[in-house]
Formats: sequence, C-alpha cells, structure tokens
Amino acid sequence: METKINKLNEIDKKNPFTVPEGYFIRLNEEIMKHLPKKEAVKPKTVSMWDKVKPWVYMAAMFIGIFFTIQLLTKNTTNQQQNSANQIATIQSTSTDDYWSKVQITEEEFYQYLEDQLINDGYYDYMYNQVYMN
Repeated sequence: METKINKLNEIDKKNPFTVPEGYFIRLNEEIMKHLPKKEAVKPKTVSMWDKVKPWVYMAAMFIGIFFTIQLLTKNTTNQQQNSANQIATIQSTSTDDYWSKVQITEEEFYQYLEDQLINDGYYDYMYNQVYMN
C-alpha cells in the first residue's frame, strides 16, 4: 500500500496538456477561412399593397358580414310585416263579410261575450276583483 502512495507522489503535478500561444485569438479567423464564401442576400422589398393587403381583406370581410346581417334582418322584418298585413287583410275582409251577413240580437251578442269570458277564465278573475275586495 505504501508503494502506491509513493508512486503517486512521484507523479509530476504539472498539467500535461498545453495550448499553442494565441490559439484562441486566431481560432475564429481560422474557422472563417475554411468556410465557403456566401453571397450576401439583399432584403426583399415589400410593396405597399403587400403591407396593406391583410387589412383590406379583413375590412372586406367585416363589410360582407355587415351587409349579410342587414339583408337577413331586413328580409325577416319584411316577411313578418307582409304576413301581418296579409292576415289583417284576410281577417278584416272575412269578419266584415261575416258580420254584415249575420242577423244577431243584442242579447245573443252579450251572451256570446260572456261565454268567451268564462271559457278564457276572465270571468272568475273579474268576479273576484269586484266582489271579493
């Protein structure tokens, strides 16, 4: 065991690896010499249209959506108004014709109204409001 420790003491403590003088100073130049020459690429010039094109497309999209919504809402309101006008016209003509041809007394008319109130449940509501309070 003593012999191994003695042998370790005999080994020189100096670093056996050395670098030539100025190696790291010249390293970058040496690497660049070995690389192939590369042509400088000019930056591509971007025209004004290429810069503005995405914004124009987005504006056109929003305008299209706006007009589509306007068209859809206008059509539905027009259809609702047309159907309401048609129903009113049909009802007015049919009721006018009906009541002009019907012979009914005043008593029968009031009885009809009372039956409608009872059927719809308003008769009980009005009775409770007037007589229960």
